[in-house]
Amino acid sequence: MSLDTVIYDVDLAEAREVVASAWERGWQLPPRMTVSQWADTYRIIAKGAGAEPGPWRTARNPILREIMDCLSDHSPVRVVDFMKSAQIGATEIGINWTCYVIDRGADSMIVAQPVKDLARSWAASKFDPAVMEMPGLLSKLDTDNTLEKRYPGGTMWVIWANSSKQLRQRTARYIFEDEVDEYPRDVGGQGPADQQLEARAMSYGDRAKLYRACTPTIAGASAIETGHAAGDMCVYVVQCPHCGAEQTLEEERLQPNGTFACAAHGCVIEEHHKDTMLPERGYGGTAYWKPTNLAADPFHRSFHAWAAYAPLGLGLSWKDIADKRAEAQRDPAKMPGFRNLVLGLPHEGERSRQDADVVAGLAEPGVHRGYVPRGGLVLTAGVDFGHDRAEVQIIATGRGQRRWVVDYLVVDLDPTRLETYVTLDEVLLGTWKSCAGVDMAITAVAVDGGNWTETVAQFVKAKVATSGGVRAIETRSGFQMQTVYLVRGRAERRSERAVYRPSKTEVGQGEKTLARSVGVWGVGGSVLKTMVYGWLTAAVAARAAASEAGEPEDLAARMLRFPGGRGDEVHDPLNPDVGAMPPGYYKGLTVEFYDADSGYWIRPKGAANEPLDTIVYAIWASLAPAVKADMVRESQWEALEARFQPPEDLFNPAPQALSPPAAQAAPTPPVTPSAPPHRSSIATRDGWGL
Repeated sequence: MSLDTVIYDVDLAEAREVVASAWERGWQLPPRMTVSQWADTYRIIAKGAGAEPGPWRTARNPILREIMDCLSDHSPVRVVDFMKSAQIGATEIGINWTCYVIDRGADSMIVAQPVKDLARSWAASKFDPAVMEMPGLLSKLDTDNTLEKRYPGGTMWVIWANSSKQLRQRTARYIFEDEVDEYPRDVGGQGPADQQLEARAMSYGDRAKLYRACTPTIAGASAIETGHAAGDMCVYVVQCPHCGAEQTLEEERLQPNGTFACAAHGCVIEEHHKDTMLPERGYGGTAYWKPTNLAADPFHRSFHAWAAYAPLGLGLSWKDIADKRAEAQRDPAKMPGFRNLVLGLPHEGERSRQDADVVAGLAEPGVHRGYVPRGGLVLTAGVDFGHDRAEVQIIATGRGQRRWVVDYLVVDLDPTRLETYVTLDEVLLGTWKSCAGVDMAITAVAVDGGNWTETVAQFVKAKVATSGGVRAIETRSGFQMQTVYLVRGRAERRSERAVYRPSKTEVGQGEKTLARSVGVWGVGGSVLKTMVYGWLTAAVAARAAASEAGEPEDLAARMLRFPGGRGDEVHDPLNPDVGAMPPGYYKGLTVEFYDADSGYWIRPKGAANEPLDTIVYAIWASLAPAVKADMVRESQWEALEARFQPPEDLFNPAPQALSPPAAQAAPTPPVTPSAPPHRSSIATRDGWGL
């Protein structure tokens, strides 16, 4: 039988038409759709994954609509910060956004959680159940990996922010940072985890999008607080159901019985009014997000919402909030939790601060920077790196662990290029004159590489082979030994001690393990900062007591002393006092504060703290094995004194160069070889002066 005689009852598709149709569909852009529209159309809340399972309805929680829509692929907004109370829907925004990106095949995405357990929990208990309820979306995922979801157009990675390997392995256009305040402040010596994450999207330029959502923690140290302040700082404005006055729901107007007092006329606003107050303009209501920071980048939106804005029947009732406030007022230990979890605000507890102007008053006129005062018998240095410089502080230590600040230098260099470290090395190899005119070299140096630990480790290895290694320095009074340490500050709240033995932490790029061979010593920063601030507090108190009693202060009792140069009360930029500390030094020394409630030392975002960091490292170097100033015997102090500061000889007075310089004359440069020029101000990491 001939095949031509077979009658087929199925018409085969025309191949050319199939290809042409597929080609046409491939070139068509998906219809414009916002994240909230997508969620209202497709999102299903799985049973057990939310208080109200079933189809998603943005109208049920109207405050989320504009935040979600800023994340839409056609929105020009690049950064969205949501500072909020607990359980108000911020994570649901993230889930809707991730599903939206996958469904539209927009590009790759990173979802970051603070630690690995939370990353797995988010993927397994939040994302996967949501996808299982949407077969159309599930069909686009071609992997069973819990933490890596491949789909047409890209890949979604769920990572944890405390792993340097996780942070540097991927590049994505979209980044969702959940609970960003819980991210480490430094990962792998490369800086804060959130900054490293944001760098993963740099190659996308203005097409990248970043969503940060978090309940804030400590005022001044909260990443979401900083991000929120940098954006347009939107507040949700509602109308009084009685008089129509526009206002925000403020905690101060929440009454003990769980009602709000109208800001305009004192009308009693009851909780059931939320159903008519919260819907936004264009969706059957009158509420809206109002920007309060009009100077912000127009592409950076930020929002704040607290528990009072939760939909009726979800979250805490207004009466619950009032009761929790009363409980926190009775028990101050509960106030941080109330402010963070209910008000969605960072908490500022009892804080230990120093006033920069008061501390600057401790500088001693007639004592000049660049020379070692009598009593200072061992020089140590602390080095901290910025993006275009290294800052070096030299201190002298003597009996009783008393210390003097000798010098402060700023060296211009590129921390990523080892060949630019030449001038820094010249400074570290230099000498300073003692009060007897004897050259003194730096005995121990502590170098913190910061974000450039890999390159700094190469520098240390080139000079002394291993961290804690020794090299000889030739001076006019003979050879002196110098120990160089590569150090890193420890992130714990309360350090057990000042000096920690070398860490074996990998700090190199990729799979390099340079630090394993060089060694990274740990700095108990909280211990040393507490020491410094304690010394400053005692000195300020002693000065005030002596002034009140009309008696001269016993300067020898101070544990930390500063050169005052000519004693100018006001800095003269045309005739700077090079014998005093550089402008901005005392502000950088006192910029941090101790938060008693959290137990953390807090550096305000963007503030320059190099003077504090470098003095901490210099003190650390004086306690490290090369010096052990706390264990030096009197016979050893006597030997050092005989070498560097012998008693004054009536017939052979100290060199004239050590006497205070004339008012208009600059002192001889203290460093040999010559030191790099001092900057006129201490620069912050972003280039702004203090």
